[in-house]
Amino acid sequence: MSPWTQEELKRRFARSDDPEIEARRQGILRTLLADSPEVKEELIEEGQLTEARAALRTVLARRGLALSPALEAQIDGCVDMPTLHRWLEQAVTAAGAEEALK
Repeated sequence: MSPWTQEELKRRFARSDDPEIEARRQGILRTLLADSPEVKEELIEEGQLTEARAALRTVLARRGLALSPALEAQIDGCVDMPTLHRWLEQAVTAAGAEEALK
């Protein structure tokens, strides 16, 4: 899809403060996702990965374990849910952020 087409779609289907327009927009999105189960699953997986990364960062921050830019990139680049879960469990007791992300 061309950048122009993407921008045009974003413009035409942007969130609206008008409840009627927003309801139509939501209906269009639901219809498109219903016809594209693979895209729906991909979006769900992306959301789960985002939530897992956020949970990991929260635990590390609450424990006072600072993340270097390299470790931030490692977390952002991880697309494997079992790895993120393992890191989260390790973050609970790890002595440092590096240890948590092994």
